[in-house]
Amino acid sequence: MRDDIPVTGNPVIDTMTRIFGWLDRQIDQLVPRPPTPQRPAPAGMTDEQLHHAIHDAGAGLLDSLAPVLQRSFAGDGAKGDPRFPHALPITVRAHVLMMFTQAHDSYGLSLLGLREHASAAALGPIRNIAETLALTRWLLESPDEQVRRARAYRLTRNAIDQYRDLAATLERIAPQSAQALQVAPGLAAAADRMRRSLTAMAQQDGVTIAAKPKKMSRLIEQYLPESGGYMLYALLSSAGIHPGATRGYLFYGRPGTGITDFDFKGLYHVRAYWLAQSISLHLDLCHLVAPVLGWQGWDAIADATQSQLQPLAEEAERRFSEPLLQAMANTPDRR
Repeated sequence: MRDDIPVTGNPVIDTMTRIFGWLDRQIDQLVPRPPTPQRPAPAGMTDEQLHHAIHDAGAGLLDSLAPVLQRSFAGDGAKGDPRFPHALPITVRAHVLMMFTQAHDSYGLSLLGLREHASAAALGPIRNIAETLALTRWLLESPDEQVRRARAYRLTRNAIDQYRDLAATLERIAPQSAQALQVAPGLAAAADRMRRSLTAMAQQDGVTIAAKPKKMSRLIEQYLPESGGYMLYALLSSAGIHPGATRGYLFYGRPGTGITDFDFKGLYHVRAYWLAQSISLHLDLCHLVAPVLGWQGWDAIADATQSQLQPLAEEAERRFSEPLLQAMANTPDRR
């Protein structure tokens, strides 16, 4: 009998557990269990198998990051500066942690959405990952800590300005409404308090708050060229966010046919492609934030995910792109 079988303290249960364990080993010796079937190479997979394999790679990354992210909130690194007693991030690390956590939530939503359905709505969370990656690259672009701090203060200033902008908009479009009369003054006062605190803090630190970053569309084009730049952003926005006549066709359309196929339980090749995009963007974001957040063991997680994902992602891109390229090649030139 093995010695590593858990003991409950109940003699009947413990005895039966040992007996069943012994029987199980005898059966294995007499009738060996068949080996777990290996997945075929990506090119030999069905669209559904490819979708499932890519989702498994993404889910593995999600599970591996859970304890890593939890540790990121521990210790003094997660605390703010007492000179700025407001509920907004102020340091470089705090901004990175806040933005990554929100993008990580979006990553989980994209995995869940595209696992269950052929859902254009799942592209919205992917856009959030892309935007977070672009903005974080802007924040961390310079290795100079003073430059990074100046940009972190700018992100805080932008958040403060949103309070003031909301109050001003309420007063402009609904000046006599209960919201404008009750909420707008409080928002404006809060913005003034936070702005004074931030300005004093920047002066004490000898930091000139950085200029505003470019619009998000330009940030994506500048900082995510390897992912498609502005075209990626435009597609994620039009198909995943903005309502309109083109939204359905951009996700559910059959290239070259003019048919919009709302196959909510199918379209595995489309779902596989966008799952791979979500995982790749999130991997890039993880690589970027890992040094700032002090992640231990990240390289091993990244290598395992990348080696599993890359051949699958390449096959998914081929299956997604070929119908589009063929349709474009067959489109008559009507200039």
